Amino acid sequence: MTNRWWGALLVATLPGCGRGSEPPPQSAADSAATAAAGGSRFAAPDGSYVLELPTRWTGHYRVDSLSTAERGRARPGVLVFSYLPSDSTIRPQVLAVVAVYNSDSWAAVRAEGGPPPGDSVIARAGRVYVVAQPQSNPFPEQSADAVLFGLLQLKPAEVMAMVLPR
Repeated sequence: MTNRWWGALLVATLPGCGRGSEPPPQSAADSAATAAAGGSRFAAPDGSYVLELPTRWTGHYRVDSLSTAERGRARPGVLVFSYLPSDSTIRPQVLAVVAVYNSDSWAAVRAEGGPPPGDSVIARAGRVYVVAQPQSNPFPEQSADAVLFGLLQLKPAEVMAMVLPR
């Protein structure tokens, strides 16, 4: 298994792929996580870090985690923040993915060649915190979802200040 889960995740959320299908139902854990994230802070499932989320995201995202196979070398608890389109016939689209790697695992991922699965934003206590974002806006130009998705994109300073290890 290659560690390129981000590419697989983007392929799964390309525009048009979900047209005509209902978004997956939100689990009780996801609902609780979304409700708990009503402000600008979101605690990691294992409590090892807190995320500073932009308040403009409030009410526009859902949080999921990746399975063991999908997360590759990342530690358990990879978080996927997905934009919830106003058009319910379009599946949610990824806003950001936050993953934590052990330092050795991150070094191995970097040695694989090709683009990394995200940007390393901080390294502390033998862990590397990585944030990945989509490369482009997946919605048709000038659509309401394209405009809002663009406004929700993280700015470089937000990405760098997003992860607060505990």
